[in-house]
Amino acid sequence: MSARPQISGRAVGSLSILAILLLLAGFGGFASVTVMQTKWLELDARQAQLEALEKRRKIPPEKAVAEAPIAFDPFLSEDNFALAANALQERVVGLVEDVEGKLISVGVDPQATGDEDAARRVSVHIAAELTSASLQKLLYRLETDTPLSFISRLSATRPVARDQQGAAAQQEPQLSVSFSVTGYRRKGSP
Repeated sequence: MSARPQISGRAVGSLSILAILLLLAGFGGFASVTVMQTKWLELDARQAQLEALEKRRKIPPEKAVAEAPIAFDPFLSEDNFALAANALQERVVGLVEDVEGKLISVGVDPQATGDEDAARRVSVHIAAELTSASLQKLLYRLETDTPLSFISRLSATRPVARDQQGAAAQQEPQLSVSFSVTGYRRKGSP
C-alpha cells in the first residue's frame, strides 16, 4: 500500500494566499481596465468639445450672430430740417392735447450749421398748463413712442393759489410747464 502524501498546513496556507493574491490581481486588473475606459470616454468628450469650439471659432463674426432688424425707426422720417421740425412740433402739440393740457406756446430751435451731428438735431420748445397726472402721461408717451425723442430743460411750477371756492378747490391744480423735446434725423439727411 502506498501512502498518500499529506499536504502540510504550510502548503495549504501558501496556496490560499496565492489564490487570494490571484483574485485580488484579477479584480485590480478589472478595476484598472474600467478606470482606463472611463478616462478614454472623458478624453473623447473633451475632444468633441474642442472640435465644436474649433468649428465655432472658424465662423466669421458677422455670420455668427445674425442681427435682428430694428422693429421701429428711431429717427424722424422727414427728409429735411423744416419737415422734421414741423412733424415733431405737430406730434408734441397733439400729445399735449391728448392728455387734456392747455398749450400756451410752441417754438422750434433754428437748424445748427457746421457740425453734421448737430445739424441732425431737431428741438421744439413747449409751454403748457398741465395737471401732474397729465404731465406724467405726456412725458411717458414722449419718451416711449417712436420716433425717439428726448426731453430736456423741464421746469414745472405751481401757480400761487388764489382763494378757491367749492368744486374748483377740489380739482387737481394746474402746473405751468415748459420743456424742450429733441429728435434726430438720419445721418446724411439734408
